[in-house]
Amino acid sequence: MGFGADTSLKLNATSVYTRNETLLVVFFAFLGALFDGIELNLISYPMVYISKSLGVTTADMVTVLTWQGLASLVGGFLFGWLGDVIGRRWSYALCVLIYGVGAILAAFIHSYDVFLITRIFAGIGIGGQFGLVFTMFTECWKTEKRGTMGGLIQSMFVVGQIVTVIVTYFCLQAFGADEGWRDAFLILGVLSVIVGVASIFYLPESKLWLEYREKLRAGTLPVELKRTGVPLVDIFKNGLAYGTTMFMIVSTAVFIISYQTITYQSTFLLKEAGVPLNLTSVIVLIALFITGIAYVIVGYISDKLNRKWAFFWGAVVGLIGFGSFLILALTGNITIGENFLSSPMFWSLMICNAGYAGFAVLGVWMSEFFPTRLRATGNNVCYYVGRGLGAGLFPLIAIKIAGSVTMALALGIIGAIAAVVFALFAADRTGREINAIE
Repeated sequence: MGFGADTSLKLNATSVYTRNETLLVVFFAFLGALFDGIELNLISYPMVYISKSLGVTTADMVTVLTWQGLASLVGGFLFGWLGDVIGRRWSYALCVLIYGVGAILAAFIHSYDVFLITRIFAGIGIGGQFGLVFTMFTECWKTEKRGTMGGLIQSMFVVGQIVTVIVTYFCLQAFGADEGWRDAFLILGVLSVIVGVASIFYLPESKLWLEYREKLRAGTLPVELKRTGVPLVDIFKNGLAYGTTMFMIVSTAVFIISYQTITYQSTFLLKEAGVPLNLTSVIVLIALFITGIAYVIVGYISDKLNRKWAFFWGAVVGLIGFGSFLILALTGNITIGENFLSSPMFWSLMICNAGYAGFAVLGVWMSEFFPTRLRATGNNVCYYVGRGLGAGLFPLIAIKIAGSVTMALALGIIGAIAAVVFALFAADRTGREINAIE
Protein backbone atom coordinates (compact mmCIF):
# COMPACT_ATOMS: atom_id res chain seq x y z
CA MET A 1 0.00 0.00 0.00
CA GLY A 2 2.94 2.32 0.50
CA PHE A 3 2.32 3.46 4.08
CA GLY A 4 5.62 3.60 5.84
CA ALA A 5 7.71 3.00 2.74
CA ASP A 6 10.98 4.99 2.55
CA THR A 7 10.59 7.14 5.65
CA SER A 8 13.23 9.56 4.37
CA LEU A 9 10.64 10.80 1.90
CA LYS A 10 8.01 11.52 4.55
CA LEU A 11 6.99 15.02 5.55
CA ASN A 12 5.03 15.67 8.73
CA ALA A 13 2.02 17.93 8.15
CA THR A 14 2.46 19.82 11.41
CA SER A 15 6.05 20.80 10.51
CA VAL A 16 5.16 22.68 7.32
CA TYR A 17 2.06 24.71 8.20
CA THR A 18 2.28 27.98 10.08
CA ARG A 19 -0.41 28.74 12.63
CA ASN A 20 -2.02 31.29 10.30
CA GLU A 21 -2.02 28.85 7.39
CA THR A 22 -3.65 26.18 9.53
CA LEU A 23 -6.30 28.64 10.71
CA LEU A 24 -7.05 29.68 7.13
CA VAL A 25 -7.43 26.08 5.98
CA VAL A 26 -9.74 25.29 8.89
CA PHE A 27 -11.70 28.51 8.27
CA PHE A 28 -12.36 27.59 4.64
CA ALA A 29 -13.12 24.02 5.68
CA PHE A 30 -15.81 25.43 7.98
CA LEU A 31 -17.15 27.61 5.17
CA GLY A 32 -17.11 24.70 2.72
CA ALA A 33 -19.16 22.54 5.06
CA LEU A 34 -21.47 25.49 5.82
CA PHE A 35 -22.32 26.20 2.19
CA ASP A 36 -22.57 22.50 1.40
CA GLY A 37 -25.37 22.38 3.98
CA ILE A 38 -26.93 25.55 2.60
CA GLU A 39 -27.04 24.26 -0.96
CA LEU A 40 -28.39 20.83 -0.09
CA ASN A 41 -31.28 22.28 1.93
CA LEU A 42 -32.29 24.88 -0.64
CA ILE A 43 -34.94 22.57 -2.10
CA SER A 44 -35.86 20.32 0.83
CA TYR A 45 -37.13 22.99 3.23
CA PRO A 46 -39.26 25.07 0.79
CA MET A 47 -40.18 22.08 -1.41
CA VAL A 48 -43.93 22.65 -1.02
CA TYR A 49 -43.63 26.26 -2.22
CA ILE A 50 -41.23 25.56 -5.08
CA SER A 51 -43.51 22.80 -6.41
CA LYS A 52 -46.49 25.17 -6.34
CA SER A 53 -44.55 27.93 -8.10
CA LEU A 54 -43.41 25.59 -10.84
CA GLY A 55 -46.76 23.78 -11.07
CA VAL A 56 -45.40 20.32 -10.29
CA THR A 57 -45.89 17.60 -7.67
CA THR A 58 -43.79 16.64 -4.65
CA ALA A 59 -42.60 13.58 -6.57
CA ASP A 60 -41.35 15.89 -9.35
CA MET A 61 -39.33 17.86 -6.80
CA VAL A 62 -37.91 14.65 -5.38
CA THR A 63 -36.86 13.88 -8.95
CA VAL A 64 -34.93 17.17 -8.93
CA LEU A 65 -33.17 16.06 -5.76
CA THR A 66 -32.44 12.72 -7.39
CA TRP A 67 -30.83 14.29 -10.43
CA GLN A 68 -28.97 16.77 -8.22
CA GLY A 69 -27.67 13.84 -6.18
CA LEU A 70 -26.60 11.95 -9.29
CA ALA A 71 -24.92 15.11 -10.61
CA SER A 72 -23.03 15.38 -7.34
CA LEU A 73 -21.74 11.88 -8.02
CA VAL A 74 -20.27 13.16 -11.30
CA GLY A 75 -18.86 16.18 -9.47
CA GLY A 76 -17.40 13.96 -6.78
CA PHE A 77 -15.47 11.93 -9.33
CA LEU A 78 -14.43 15.03 -11.29
CA PHE A 79 -13.32 17.21 -8.39
CA GLY A 80 -11.72 14.34 -6.51
CA TRP A 81 -9.54 13.78 -9.55
CA LEU A 82 -8.86 17.51 -9.94
CA GLY A 83 -8.04 17.82 -6.25
CA ASP A 84 -5.26 15.26 -6.60
CA VAL A 85 -4.04 16.49 -10.00
CA ILE A 86 -4.32 20.31 -10.01
CA GLY A 87 -4.50 20.88 -6.26
CA ARG A 88 -6.95 21.29 -3.41
CA ARG A 89 -7.33 25.09 -3.55
CA TRP A 90 -8.41 25.57 -7.18
CA SER A 91 -10.71 22.56 -7.01
CA TYR A 92 -12.36 23.94 -3.87
CA ALA A 93 -12.85 27.35 -5.49
CA LEU A 94 -14.41 25.86 -8.62
CA CYS A 95 -16.85 23.79 -6.58
CA VAL A 96 -18.14 26.74 -4.59
CA LEU A 97 -18.39 29.01 -7.63
CA ILE A 98 -20.33 26.44 -9.65
CA TYR A 99 -23.00 25.75 -7.07
CA GLY A 100 -23.25 29.44 -6.19
CA VAL A 101 -23.92 30.36 -9.81
CA GLY A 102 -26.39 27.46 -10.03
CA ALA A 103 -28.39 28.85 -7.10
CA ILE A 104 -28.42 32.36 -8.58
CA LEU A 105 -29.70 31.09 -11.93
CA ALA A 106 -32.43 29.00 -10.29
CA ALA A 107 -33.82 32.11 -8.59
CA PHE A 108 -34.98 33.49 -11.96
CA ILE A 109 -36.39 30.29 -13.46
CA HIS A 110 -40.13 29.67 -13.97
CA SER A 111 -39.88 26.45 -15.97
CA TYR A 112 -39.55 23.13 -14.17
CA ASP A 113 -37.29 21.67 -16.88
CA VAL A 114 -34.88 24.61 -16.79
CA PHE A 115 -34.96 24.65 -12.98
CA LEU A 116 -33.94 20.98 -13.10
CA ILE A 117 -30.98 21.87 -15.33
CA THR A 118 -29.78 24.57 -12.91
CA ARG A 119 -29.88 22.07 -10.01
CA ILE A 120 -27.97 19.48 -12.02
CA PHE A 121 -25.35 22.16 -12.71
CA ALA A 122 -25.23 23.09 -9.02
CA GLY A 123 -25.08 19.41 -8.08
CA ILE A 124 -21.84 18.99 -10.02
CA GLY A 125 -20.28 21.75 -7.93
CA ILE A 126 -21.71 20.41 -4.68
CA GLY A 127 -20.13 17.08 -5.57
CA GLY A 128 -16.59 18.15 -4.89
CA GLN A 129 -16.94 19.87 -1.57
CA PHE A 130 -16.92 17.23 1.15
CA GLY A 131 -13.86 15.29 0.03
CA LEU A 132 -11.82 18.43 -0.58
CA VAL A 133 -12.76 19.96 2.78
CA PHE A 134 -11.65 16.93 4.78
CA THR A 135 -8.61 16.33 2.59
CA MET A 136 -7.33 19.86 3.26
CA PHE A 137 -8.18 19.67 6.94
CA THR A 138 -6.57 16.29 7.58
CA GLU A 139 -3.39 17.33 5.79
CA CYS A 140 -2.84 20.35 8.02
CA TRP A 141 -4.20 19.22 11.39
CA LYS A 142 -2.25 17.55 14.20
CA THR A 143 -3.13 13.98 15.08
CA GLU A 144 -4.63 14.84 18.48
CA LYS A 145 -8.34 15.71 18.55
CA ARG A 146 -8.63 15.29 14.78
CA GLY A 147 -11.97 13.55 15.21
CA THR A 148 -13.35 16.26 17.49
CA MET A 149 -12.40 19.05 15.10
CA GLY A 150 -13.71 16.99 12.18
CA GLY A 151 -17.02 16.72 14.02
CA LEU A 152 -17.07 20.50 14.49
CA ILE A 153 -16.41 21.02 10.79
CA GLN A 154 -19.18 18.62 9.84
CA SER A 155 -21.52 20.36 12.27
CA MET A 156 -21.20 23.43 10.04
CA PHE A 157 -23.19 21.46 7.46
CA VAL A 158 -26.03 21.55 9.97
CA VAL A 159 -25.44 25.25 10.61
CA GLY A 160 -25.76 25.70 6.84
CA GLN A 161 -29.11 23.93 6.90
CA ILE A 162 -30.21 26.19 9.75
CA VAL A 163 -29.10 29.27 7.80
CA THR A 164 -31.15 28.06 4.83
CA VAL A 165 -34.23 27.57 7.02
CA ILE A 166 -33.88 31.01 8.62
CA VAL A 167 -33.18 32.90 5.39
CA THR A 168 -35.90 31.05 3.45
CA TYR A 169 -38.45 31.46 6.23
CA PHE A 170 -37.98 35.23 6.44
CA CYS A 171 -37.96 35.55 2.64
CA LEU A 172 -41.22 33.59 2.44
CA GLN A 173 -42.75 35.79 5.13
CA ALA A 174 -41.53 39.00 3.52
CA PHE A 175 -42.05 38.27 -0.19
CA GLY A 176 -44.69 35.54 -0.31
CA ALA A 177 -44.74 31.87 -1.28
CA ASP A 178 -43.81 32.36 -4.94
CA GLU A 179 -41.04 34.95 -4.68
CA GLY A 180 -39.70 34.16 -1.20
CA TRP A 181 -37.84 30.98 -2.06
CA ARG A 182 -36.37 32.67 -5.14
CA ASP A 183 -34.94 35.50 -3.05
CA ALA A 184 -33.45 32.94 -0.67
CA PHE A 185 -31.77 31.18 -3.60
CA LEU A 186 -30.39 34.52 -4.83
CA ILE A 187 -29.06 35.67 -1.44
CA LEU A 188 -27.39 32.37 -0.59
CA GLY A 189 -26.05 31.92 -4.14
CA VAL A 190 -24.35 35.32 -4.06
CA LEU A 191 -22.77 34.50 -0.70
CA SER A 192 -21.45 31.21 -2.14
CA VAL A 193 -19.82 33.05 -5.03
CA ILE A 194 -18.14 35.46 -2.61
CA VAL A 195 -16.65 32.53 -0.67
CA GLY A 196 -15.44 30.91 -3.90
CA VAL A 197 -13.66 34.07 -5.04
CA ALA A 198 -12.13 34.62 -1.59
CA SER A 199 -10.72 31.08 -1.54
CA ILE A 200 -8.72 31.77 -4.71
CA PHE A 201 -6.78 34.48 -2.89
CA TYR A 202 -6.67 33.33 0.72
CA LEU A 203 -6.89 29.53 0.92
CA PRO A 204 -3.40 27.99 1.26
CA GLU A 205 -2.63 25.07 -1.02
CA SER A 206 -1.92 21.78 0.72
CA LYS A 207 1.77 21.64 1.62
CA LEU A 208 1.71 17.85 1.47
CA TRP A 209 0.17 17.85 -2.00
CA LEU A 210 2.82 20.34 -3.18
CA GLU A 211 5.59 18.17 -1.72
CA TYR A 212 4.22 15.03 -3.35
CA ARG A 213 3.82 16.80 -6.72
CA GLU A 214 7.41 18.00 -6.68
CA LYS A 215 8.79 14.55 -5.93
CA LEU A 216 6.53 13.02 -8.58
CA ARG A 217 7.82 15.51 -11.17
CA ALA A 218 11.41 14.92 -10.08
CA GLY A 219 11.00 11.18 -10.59
CA THR A 220 12.33 10.33 -7.12
CA LEU A 221 9.36 8.24 -5.99
CA PRO A 222 9.27 4.44 -5.92
CA VAL A 223 6.97 2.98 -8.59
CA GLU A 224 4.34 1.84 -6.06
CA LEU A 225 4.02 5.40 -4.70
CA LYS A 226 3.45 7.10 -8.05
CA ARG A 227 -0.05 8.32 -8.81
CA THR A 228 -1.34 7.55 -12.30
CA GLY A 229 -3.12 10.05 -14.51
CA VAL A 230 -6.44 8.52 -13.47
CA PRO A 231 -6.44 8.31 -9.64
CA LEU A 232 -9.88 6.70 -9.78
CA VAL A 233 -8.17 3.49 -10.86
CA ASP A 234 -5.56 3.78 -8.12
CA ILE A 235 -8.07 3.65 -5.26
CA PHE A 236 -8.83 0.07 -6.28
CA LYS A 237 -5.16 -1.01 -6.42
CA ASN A 238 -2.40 -1.91 -3.97
CA GLY A 239 -4.66 -3.22 -1.23
CA LEU A 240 -7.08 -0.26 -1.28
CA ALA A 241 -9.99 -1.94 -3.11
CA TYR A 242 -11.63 -3.57 -0.09
CA GLY A 243 -11.46 -0.42 2.04
CA THR A 244 -12.76 1.74 -0.84
CA THR A 245 -15.72 -0.59 -1.33
CA MET A 246 -16.61 -0.62 2.37
CA PHE A 247 -16.50 3.17 2.54
CA MET A 248 -18.84 3.39 -0.46
CA ILE A 249 -21.31 1.15 1.36
CA VAL A 250 -21.19 2.95 4.72
CA SER A 251 -21.45 6.31 2.93
CA THR A 252 -24.55 5.13 1.09
CA ALA A 253 -26.04 3.84 4.34
CA VAL A 254 -25.57 7.08 6.29
CA PHE A 255 -26.91 9.09 3.36
CA ILE A 256 -30.07 6.99 3.37
CA ILE A 257 -30.49 7.72 7.08
CA SER A 258 -29.99 11.45 6.61
CA TYR A 259 -31.77 12.06 3.33
CA GLN A 260 -34.95 10.22 4.12
CA THR A 261 -35.10 12.69 7.00
CA ILE A 262 -33.88 15.79 5.14
CA THR A 263 -35.96 15.13 2.01
CA TYR A 264 -39.27 14.26 3.66
CA GLN A 265 -39.29 15.71 7.17
CA SER A 266 -40.60 19.20 6.33
CA THR A 267 -43.18 17.87 3.86
CA PHE A 268 -44.27 15.22 6.37
CA LEU A 269 -44.80 17.89 9.03
CA LEU A 270 -46.63 20.32 6.73
CA LYS A 271 -48.79 17.91 4.73
CA GLU A 272 -49.33 14.78 6.79
CA ALA A 273 -48.77 15.69 10.44
CA GLY A 274 -50.78 18.92 9.97
CA VAL A 275 -48.13 21.23 11.42
CA PRO A 276 -48.25 24.92 10.29
CA LEU A 277 -45.22 26.57 8.67
CA ASN A 278 -44.08 28.53 11.72
CA LEU A 279 -44.17 25.47 13.99
CA THR A 280 -42.62 23.30 11.29
CA SER A 281 -39.73 25.75 11.09
CA VAL A 282 -39.25 25.56 14.87
CA ILE A 283 -39.27 21.75 14.84
CA VAL A 284 -36.82 21.58 11.92
CA LEU A 285 -34.47 24.02 13.67
CA ILE A 286 -34.60 21.96 16.87
CA ALA A 287 -33.85 18.84 14.84
CA LEU A 288 -30.87 20.49 13.17
CA PHE A 289 -29.57 21.70 16.52
CA ILE A 290 -29.77 18.14 17.88
CA THR A 291 -27.92 16.84 14.82
CA GLY A 292 -25.16 19.42 15.26
CA ILE A 293 -24.69 18.47 18.91
CA ALA A 294 -24.66 14.79 17.94
CA TYR A 295 -21.89 15.51 15.41
CA VAL A 296 -19.67 17.04 18.06
CA ILE A 297 -20.33 14.19 20.50
CA VAL A 298 -19.59 11.47 17.95
CA GLY A 299 -16.43 13.29 16.81
CA TYR A 300 -15.25 13.43 20.42
CA ILE A 301 -16.06 9.75 20.95
CA SER A 302 -14.04 8.87 17.84
CA ASP A 303 -10.92 10.33 19.48
CA LYS A 304 -11.56 8.36 22.66
CA LEU A 305 -12.46 5.05 20.95
CA ASN A 306 -11.90 5.09 17.19
CA ARG A 307 -13.72 6.24 14.04
CA LYS A 308 -15.38 2.89 13.34
CA TRP A 309 -17.04 2.45 16.72
CA ALA A 310 -18.12 6.08 16.92
CA PHE A 311 -19.82 5.69 13.54
CA PHE A 312 -21.36 2.38 14.66
CA TRP A 313 -22.96 3.82 17.80
CA GLY A 314 -24.25 6.80 15.85
CA ALA A 315 -25.97 4.38 13.46
CA VAL A 316 -27.48 2.49 16.41
CA VAL A 317 -29.18 5.74 17.45
CA GLY A 318 -30.55 6.02 13.91
CA LEU A 319 -31.88 2.48 14.11
CA ILE A 320 -33.74 3.33 17.33
CA GLY A 321 -35.17 6.51 15.78
CA PHE A 322 -36.43 4.97 12.56
CA GLY A 323 -37.66 1.88 14.36
CA SER A 324 -39.85 4.01 16.64
CA PHE A 325 -40.97 6.18 13.70
CA LEU A 326 -42.03 3.08 11.74
CA ILE A 327 -44.04 1.74 14.68
CA LEU A 328 -45.80 5.08 15.16
CA ALA A 329 -46.52 5.35 11.44
CA LEU A 330 -47.97 1.84 11.24
CA THR A 331 -50.21 2.51 14.23
CA GLY A 332 -51.40 5.85 12.82
CA ASN A 333 -49.91 7.88 15.67
CA ILE A 334 -48.38 10.66 13.56
CA THR A 335 -50.08 13.76 14.98
CA ILE A 336 -47.85 16.54 16.29
CA GLY A 337 -49.88 19.27 17.94
CA GLU A 338 -49.02 22.72 19.27
CA ASN A 339 -47.65 21.07 22.41
CA PHE A 340 -45.17 19.12 20.32
CA LEU A 341 -42.86 18.28 23.22
CA SER A 342 -45.45 15.79 24.44
CA SER A 343 -45.75 14.09 21.04
CA PRO A 344 -44.03 10.66 20.65
CA MET A 345 -43.67 11.34 16.91
CA PHE A 346 -41.74 14.55 17.62
CA TRP A 347 -39.19 12.70 19.76
CA SER A 348 -38.96 9.90 17.22
CA LEU A 349 -38.04 12.46 14.57
CA MET A 350 -35.44 14.02 16.85
CA ILE A 351 -33.77 10.63 17.37
CA CYS A 352 -33.79 10.08 13.60
CA ASN A 353 -31.99 13.41 13.16
CA ALA A 354 -29.36 12.44 15.73
CA GLY A 355 -28.99 9.07 14.01
CA TYR A 356 -26.89 10.26 11.11
CA ALA A 357 -24.17 11.72 13.32
CA GLY A 358 -21.78 9.19 11.77
CA PHE A 359 -21.14 11.94 9.22
CA ALA A 360 -19.08 13.60 11.95
CA VAL A 361 -16.30 11.07 11.54
CA LEU A 362 -16.77 9.90 7.96
CA GLY A 363 -14.51 12.54 6.39
CA VAL A 364 -11.64 12.06 8.85
CA TRP A 365 -12.14 8.27 8.87
CA MET A 366 -11.68 8.09 5.09
CA SER A 367 -8.89 10.69 5.02
CA GLU A 368 -6.84 8.61 7.44
CA PHE A 369 -7.36 5.55 5.24
CA PHE A 370 -6.28 6.98 1.86
CA PRO A 371 -2.69 8.08 1.14
CA THR A 372 -1.99 11.72 0.26
CA ARG A 373 -1.55 11.05 -3.45
CA LEU A 374 -5.14 9.69 -3.65
CA ARG A 375 -6.89 11.33 -0.71
CA ALA A 376 -9.14 13.77 -2.59
CA THR A 377 -10.13 11.12 -5.13
CA GLY A 378 -10.77 8.43 -2.52
CA ASN A 379 -12.76 10.71 -0.23
CA ASN A 380 -14.90 12.14 -3.01
CA VAL A 381 -15.58 8.90 -4.86
CA CYS A 382 -16.68 7.06 -1.71
CA TYR A 383 -18.69 9.96 -0.34
CA TYR A 384 -20.44 10.85 -3.59
CA VAL A 385 -21.21 7.30 -4.57
CA GLY A 386 -22.99 7.31 -1.21
CA ARG A 387 -24.67 10.63 -1.93
CA GLY A 388 -25.70 9.63 -5.45
CA LEU A 389 -27.25 6.36 -4.28
CA GLY A 390 -28.39 7.25 -0.77
CA ALA A 391 -29.41 10.89 -1.25
CA GLY A 392 -30.23 10.85 -4.96
CA LEU A 393 -31.65 7.50 -5.98
CA PHE A 394 -33.00 6.02 -2.74
CA PRO A 395 -35.49 8.82 -1.83
CA LEU A 396 -37.08 8.56 -5.30
CA ILE A 397 -37.36 4.78 -5.04
CA ALA A 398 -38.69 5.08 -1.50
CA ILE A 399 -41.57 7.42 -2.40
CA LYS A 400 -42.59 5.19 -5.30
CA ILE A 401 -42.51 2.05 -3.16
CA ALA A 402 -44.01 3.56 -0.01
CA GLY A 403 -46.79 5.54 -1.65
CA SER A 404 -46.79 8.25 1.03
CA VAL A 405 -44.33 10.72 2.51
CA THR A 406 -44.70 9.16 5.96
CA MET A 407 -43.79 5.64 4.88
CA ALA A 408 -41.05 6.92 2.56
CA LEU A 409 -39.45 8.63 5.55
CA ALA A 410 -39.79 5.43 7.59
CA LEU A 411 -37.73 3.52 5.00
CA GLY A 412 -34.68 5.29 6.37
CA ILE A 413 -34.47 2.27 8.67
CA ILE A 414 -32.86 0.40 5.76
CA GLY A 415 -29.89 2.78 5.87
CA ALA A 416 -29.61 2.48 9.65
CA ILE A 417 -29.44 -1.31 9.46
CA ALA A 418 -26.82 -1.20 6.70
CA ALA A 419 -24.72 1.37 8.60
CA VAL A 420 -24.69 -0.72 11.77
CA VAL A 421 -23.68 -3.88 9.92
CA PHE A 422 -21.10 -2.61 7.42
CA ALA A 423 -19.33 -0.23 9.82
CA LEU A 424 -17.94 -3.33 11.49
CA PHE A 425 -16.14 -4.37 8.30
CA ALA A 426 -14.55 -1.02 7.35
CA ALA A 427 -10.83 -0.34 7.89
CA ASP A 428 -9.77 1.99 10.70
CA ARG A 429 -6.51 3.94 11.07
CA THR A 430 -7.58 6.35 13.78
CA GLY A 431 -5.11 9.13 14.56
CA ARG A 432 -2.34 8.09 12.19
CA GLU A 433 0.26 10.64 11.13
CA ILE A 434 -0.41 12.11 7.69
CA ASN A 435 2.64 12.55 5.43
CA ALA A 436 3.34 13.79 1.92
CA ILE A 437 4.71 10.44 0.77
CA GLU A 438 2.94 7.33 2.03
